Amino acid sequence: MMITLKQIEAFRAVMLGNSMTEAAKILFVTQSAVSKIMREFEQEVGFELFSRRKGGLLPTAAAKALYVEVERVFVGLDQVVRSAERIRLGQEGRLRIVAMSTVSCGFLQSVIAEFREQHPKVSVSIETYNSHEVTNLVASALFDLGFATSPVETDKVVAEFLWKVRCVCVLPPHHRLVRRRTVTPADLRDENFISLGSGNTTRLAIDSVFRSENVHRNTEMEASWSIAVSSMVSNGLGVSVIDPFTAQVAKQCGCVVRPFSPAIDYSFAALRPLGAPANALVDDFIRFVRRHLVKLRLIDADGQTR
Repeated sequence: MMITLKQIEAFRAVMLGNSMTEAAKILFVTQSAVSKIMREFEQEVGFELFSRRKGGLLPTAAAKALYVEVERVFVGLDQVVRSAERIRLGQEGRLRIVAMSTVSCGFLQSVIAEFREQHPKVSVSIETYNSHEVTNLVASALFDLGFATSPVETDKVVAEFLWKVRCVCVLPPHHRLVRRRTVTPADLRDENFISLGSGNTTRLAIDSVFRSENVHRNTEMEASWSIAVSSMVSNGLGVSVIDPFTAQVAKQCGCVVRPFSPAIDYSFAALRPLGAPANALVDDFIRFVRRHLVKLRLIDADGQTR
């Protein structure tokens, strides 16, 4: 099999652009050139990549699986380019972070801002993936540090720290419960409730609490990402229980945030590649994360859940 870089670049462009036409614009070539390259690529890999239908291309399941691997390659190539640029500019050090969306929608950015005050010459990059992908990317050593929900596959990575914080209730502005200091399952009886996607470990814990207290909710709406859940709440579509990190963003969208009882833990870990050498920048960044968790009153000074 003789797969070329040109074929991989064209395949990636088609996946990103969702059409041969858009891929041609990305690559600055003609559409016919992209079509030719894709035909040759399909011959090399030995399976169909796209279903050609009226209105555009539809990636096959095999193409989607291949694209995941291609993206990993391009992440690695991008890191090489950045390393060369840092060497050229004489910058001191780099820190590559990959994290789940809940902590990368604002929390880690605040940590990075404080970290950069003490390390102004350190290059910091952050990528967002789901927790399973975070673990795999850290295991591949493409990143120095990862943040993923627990449980973590510790045969792949080193789970450096495990923190537990409490989930909170998010309410639309002017909701009848905004005057409550703490919201309970009974308070949400028969409410329109926006759930996280099925299979999400936090959702499983939330559903278990409502079942144990025999409280019915209207659960016709759900979203895969907690940031999407909070946006739906801010638009008055219902209430929800989410992690406290996304709740900080939800406040900016107009949501009202209240403690939820009984406590539902949201657990996440800091991950390092197995066998990675000591990294002072990673150590220092984790200290900043811990400091920020204390500042937000999500854990106490001893690292315990508040």
